[in-house]
Amino acid sequence: MIEVTNENFNEVYPQLEHALKNANFIAIDGEFTGIEGEDVKNSLFDSVHERYENNRSHIQPYIIIQFGITAFRRLQNENKYTAEAYNFFLLPRSIPSKNRHFLWQVKALEFLSAYKLDFNKIVYQGISYIDQDDEANLQQQFKENTIFENVEELIMYKEKDDFRNVVTQVFNWLNTSSSDTDSFKIESATPTLQYFMHKELRKQFPNIWTLSGNNMITVIKVPLESRRIFEQEEGSILETVLLESYLGFSKVFKLLVSLKKPIVGHNSLLDYMFIHQQFYKPLPKKYIDFKNNIHKLFPTIYDTKFLIFELREFLETREKWKVTSLSVLVDYFTESQGRHLILGSPVVEMLNNSEKLNEISHKYHTAGWDAYFAGYLFIKIAHIIALKRYGEIVSTKEITHTELMNGLKNYKNCINIIRGSTSHLKFDGPEPISTRPQWLYVKTLASTPITASQVAEEMSQFGAVDAKQFTPKRVLVAVANHRSARDILLHFKKNKELYVVPYSPIRHSPSVQFILCRRINLFNLFKVPRAFLLIDDVRIAFLPGRNSILLTVLLNNHFMIRKKRKKNCRGFKLNSNPQSV
Repeated sequence: MIEVTNENFNEVYPQLEHALKNANFIAIDGEFTGIEGEDVKNSLFDSVHERYENNRSHIQPYIIIQFGITAFRRLQNENKYTAEAYNFFLLPRSIPSKNRHFLWQVKALEFLSAYKLDFNKIVYQGISYIDQDDEANLQQQFKENTIFENVEELIMYKEKDDFRNVVTQVFNWLNTSSSDTDSFKIESATPTLQYFMHKELRKQFPNIWTLSGNNMITVIKVPLESRRIFEQEEGSILETVLLESYLGFSKVFKLLVSLKKPIVGHNSLLDYMFIHQQFYKPLPKKYIDFKNNIHKLFPTIYDTKFLIFELREFLETREKWKVTSLSVLVDYFTESQGRHLILGSPVVEMLNNSEKLNEISHKYHTAGWDAYFAGYLFIKIAHIIALKRYGEIVSTKEITHTELMNGLKNYKNCINIIRGSTSHLKFDGPEPISTRPQWLYVKTLASTPITASQVAEEMSQFGAVDAKQFTPKRVLVAVANHRSARDILLHFKKNKELYVVPYSPIRHSPSVQFILCRRINLFNLFKVPRAFLLIDDVRIAFLPGRNSILLTVLLNNHFMIRKKRKKNCRGFKLNSNPQSV
């Protein structure tokens, strides 16, 4: 794996570009300065839209500080992939007319320290980046010739003092040097300072010209005529170099977008949210806009966290993972009984690393290595699914890359959702229908109120649950799986303290109950012919119409509206969220 910093970025970029252009797919991973908000946790009640909005509000102050990219290429006529891994250290740089800042969560700091992150490389050698809005703003400053004034504001007081000494030295050098070929060298630590020094020295001394070097400026004496020629030939090179220094890793992001290669990650929703806000544009308020933007940027995405859950269905009862972290899964396929599942799968060879896979377990949570592990896992999962698809789960048949990808076409652009109302989201189509159990309605039979935390603690013995307060004596419970829901209902069936049943929006919503009661009173007030209203498994209400009576029936969470004396009927889905009823 190649570690990439500001020191070697320009040197490594051509190699990276070649690797990505020749890759069959690209794996990515990010390490962040924080991801959590205060007193906020993922909930089984969360819809995809709610999860996005919660994540958006929490991650905005944080940034990616390490980004991993691994290019995987299938060798022709060989059952082998090669992998080239890169680990980028990132840090935002001050840019003209914008004071940039970010937060670093102590918990994240401790976590990254435990995995030996080199913080010095981030601080001293971090690669800059800007999003498209910042780039457009800089371009506008170049166009309006205001960039120098704004750059001058970024120069630190010490740098300005040092520059005054440089001006004095150049002045003395010009007055004492006898040879026109002599040159004078000046150190310039940053691209911003170098740009400022170029502009200011040329302004103060009309008989010199300045040349750029590696953290160095060379001053030479030139006649006025030569000076004019140099100025014409140079054009806007200084501005271009300055912009390139601010772009930094954004060049890599643009390259990934332009190539439109399949992108692989593990549990990667947050990765794409950070990528969007850090290198593209600020995160939009609405999930649908984020979804459309990501699909436009990266049309083909795979999430190995989602794939591993799908793989469990293929393997039926043979393999059920309780933990699906990247490290556990890679260890399973390399060191554990999972090895028999990948017989005949393609070999993966790391080109720019001498360590063997079983020697690098301590590298987890290094972005470059995690990107490699995600890609490695992707190949192994794809192999098993492809064999199952072609009916050869125990075969050692070699599968082509095209066959591997075709086997995964139904899982494209599906991203795992941790502990939500749905198991995943889909970037290129309608969101999946939830397969979670129906919410549970819990009512205390005692005279004292009950809290959501009390209910959650009581029911957590049956599996993952989340609870939220409905009324002082009522709580709603979301359950992760149907088995747990059945166990809870069975356990509390004859309980004398808690009444637990599947939640019904009509039966249990105070708002709807209030409306129904008002409607019954209206029936009596206007002497509507007496009808019956069942608040039970099936509810029927006669509602007044102009020429007939509307019959409303709730069956399986659907309203069926039928006009009396007419045969046709229409139905619509009832919103099961009690807060919106």
